[in-house]
Amino acid sequence: MNAFSRRILDELRDGTVLAPERLGQIETALAPGLPTARDENWKYANLRALERARFNPATDIAPEALLAASAALPAALPGFDRVVFVDGLHAAALGSSPPPRGVAILPPGTAGAGRTLIEAEVAPPAPSLMPTPTTLAAADLRFAAINRALAREELSVSVGSDETRDIEVIFIATAPSTRHASHPALSLTVGAGARVAVVERHVSASAEPSFSNARISIEAGAGSRVDHIRLQQLGVRAQHVESLELVLHDGADYRLVAIATGAAAARSSAVVRHAGRDSRLRWNAVALTGGTQVNDSFVRVDHAAPGARTEQSFRGIAAGRSRVAFNGHMIVHGTAPGARSDQSMKCLTAGPEAEADLRPQLEIYTDEVKASHGATVGKLDDTMRFYLLSRGLEPATADALLKWAFIEEVVASVSPAALRAEVERGIAVALGDSIIGELVA
Repeated sequence: MNAFSRRILDELRDGTVLAPERLGQIETALAPGLPTARDENWKYANLRALERARFNPATDIAPEALLAASAALPAALPGFDRVVFVDGLHAAALGSSPPPRGVAILPPGTAGAGRTLIEAEVAPPAPSLMPTPTTLAAADLRFAAINRALAREELSVSVGSDETRDIEVIFIATAPSTRHASHPALSLTVGAGARVAVVERHVSASAEPSFSNARISIEAGAGSRVDHIRLQQLGVRAQHVESLELVLHDGADYRLVAIATGAAAARSSAVVRHAGRDSRLRWNAVALTGGTQVNDSFVRVDHAAPGARTEQSFRGIAAGRSRVAFNGHMIVHGTAPGARSDQSMKCLTAGPEAEADLRPQLEIYTDEVKASHGATVGKLDDTMRFYLLSRGLEPATADALLKWAFIEEVVASVSPAALRAEVERGIAVALGDSIIGELVA
């Protein structure tokens, strides 16, 4: 255990929040130490600020925190049930009334709370003549394990077979990181043939620096369809870590649209397993950074069943002295003949000191597969820019239009329309471009 982990453990031992068995859980999670730049999939993550952050969870929602969270709530989405958490605790007064069906708030120790969908893998003990797939490093699930030990409440959503549900989950951070951390947790179980739309938001209700460590687990049943919109809109001083575990069964169809515009430093880890034949994953993500922001993402997708299909598209814009990193690791196991994997990663650097690191990875262990991947990093297209200038547009207008066109393909897939309009306005603010704001007004 390194000094950082010992400091966190000592902090938690000094408090009175955790029961002895939960202290044991967190000690186990922290024993190997937190991930560092020496861990292959964490080399671009910025975790330095966490050395000063407190990890202990809030035990209640103060009246002033509830008031601030209420003011930060976005407009309700028509037809969507709403569940709100403030600093990792359920704020019933801010959500739908009566509570949506199939929704439960699980306290620590409750059956089902903190369950693990995907475990880190252990490498084969003996060498083999045949190559073996890269194992899932424990470091990539380290923060998920910390969340399981520290989350005070977990939102459990269960959708029955053939049901149709629309639900919005909002996680609001108010507590400064010098006092508490937020450990939001969401578990979604989707029955066979069900249709679910989930909007997941992470927002700030204070200008204070906050620290949130979120864990999302989703299990999509046979023939189900899940449309998942993830919006990370935290304040510019926030530190945010999130872990997503996703399992897809036979014929399940999961579509993600993830848009990240906030936080001083954000790290997203996702582990997906195609456990059923003919399951489909459509992963669309946008990351926008400016100033000294860092946004780092790692997505591992295991194709473990016949006919599994993944389409992955990432678009990033790094301005100022910021950094955008995206690592997409596709593994096609020998048990997945007929699988297909398509990756497209593109990033613009809109500043002389901006950085972009894109890493498409393919591991294939069957001959019956179709796979493609591509990654490009560059500046705004000079030819297109010259064309727009030749048509009489001002340079700032031309640049704004090219930035917008670069990400619009992903943004256009956000639904419903009211949410898409809100997202577009937020992107205009994130890009700091009044011209784009006029375009989407």
